[in-house]
Amino acid sequence: MLLQNLAAVSAIAGIAAGASLPAGASSPGSHGQSPLITQEPQQIIYDVRRFYVASSGELDEILHHAKSYDLDVWRVTQDDVDIYFPESSAIPNIFQSKNSTALSPSWTPISPVNTLANHPYPTIGTWNLTSLHNCSFHNSFHDWLDISSFMQQMAEDYPDIVRVVRIGRTAEGRDIVGLDIGTREKNKKGKPKNWRKHRTVIQGAQHAREWIATSTALYFAHSLLVNKKERGSMVKLLERMDFTIIPVPNPDGYVYTWEHERLWYKNRQDVVGGGTRCKGLDLNRNWGYEWQPGSDHKVCAEWYPGEHAFEALETRAISSYLKWTPNIRAFIDLRSYGQLIMHPFSHSCKVHAKDEENLIEAGLGMAKALTKRHGTHMIAGSLCEKLYSAGGNVIDWVYAEAKVSVAYSVMLRDTGTYGFLLPATMIRPVGEETADMVAYLAKWIKTRHP
Repeated sequence: MLLQNLAAVSAIAGIAAGASLPAGASSPGSHGQSPLITQEPQQIIYDVRRFYVASSGELDEILHHAKSYDLDVWRVTQDDVDIYFPESSAIPNIFQSKNSTALSPSWTPISPVNTLANHPYPTIGTWNLTSLHNCSFHNSFHDWLDISSFMQQMAEDYPDIVRVVRIGRTAEGRDIVGLDIGTREKNKKGKPKNWRKHRTVIQGAQHAREWIATSTALYFAHSLLVNKKERGSMVKLLERMDFTIIPVPNPDGYVYTWEHERLWYKNRQDVVGGGTRCKGLDLNRNWGYEWQPGSDHKVCAEWYPGEHAFEALETRAISSYLKWTPNIRAFIDLRSYGQLIMHPFSHSCKVHAKDEENLIEAGLGMAKALTKRHGTHMIAGSLCEKLYSAGGNVIDWVYAEAKVSVAYSVMLRDTGTYGFLLPATMIRPVGEETADMVAYLAKWIKTRHP
């Protein structure tokens, strides 16, 4: 059984079963968080500044200059823009006169170093899945191998309601993996029948650095399995709905944030444009509804949308899964940061979803439900109005092409204090409040699709 488990996890993680352990790897023991740093870290010092805007024209101006200087824009709203400035780059003069504040001067995140070479192969059965509160998995962020092991263990411990589904493969050969979770009637031979209930699909971090989105997706998946008597259990949702959870839709990028660059954004496939070669494209600008080419064809830019829609292997695979999976009633794309609940559309502020009245109603209810647990304030509205217009967004495609009438992009905590670098102590509270939000949405859907 151990060899079968190792093969299963290795397959998910994109490692050949039977491969020799990396140099320095030890045999697995008790399995909590694998140390992010295994040698003296190289510290990264930088500033994140929030620029306040007085008009849409000033917003466009700041974004234009940020793009021309190849700066990393962390967050955009109609009122302000957060921009990352590495220590090695002085703030360009064009920004000096702008009204801004430092969100957290000279943050010093720990720089990841090659964790794979120092990580033992995971084993199944490590975590106590019978309890949310006693399971150490949710005390820390985890690398891809840990996540693969955790997902496989859920399928092994709860075989009647959980199965691992392989959705596609990445450019670096890793599986894009989801969890199908739901209760099914059994046939005469005792095997589960096909899935028949309405389905909600929840996707974790498309953008590699948004670790809290992946951790939250995993927390919610676990909440669907624990006994209904435990506080925070969401198992009763399975009485009326099935779920697909895709915690890491961008495995290559996620691994890269652990092994090389914590703030990496895109996927890791080779891209070519205008005679230039680079790595990665922005998955959330590569979906095939109202996809828009980059105006300047800078293939190395953070927001590079690709040379054509569905160029990314990840968007191509996940879109195929969504298109051919029946009974999908809702889709939630988890992101960070900003504390926003947003419905279509992203590509234009002049175009409104035909179900917008329902989406506004449900979005406001979701925001209220999320706030109750820990007081986290959420704002609901359309993507374009709350952020900015951009084509190729997953929510636009899911709503318009996959015909999923309930589709949301949810920006999790926070609003800028930590940004993408939330401390691990926030994993549980964010997971709890997000589960409450999903529970509200499931109940809302039931009243309209009994």
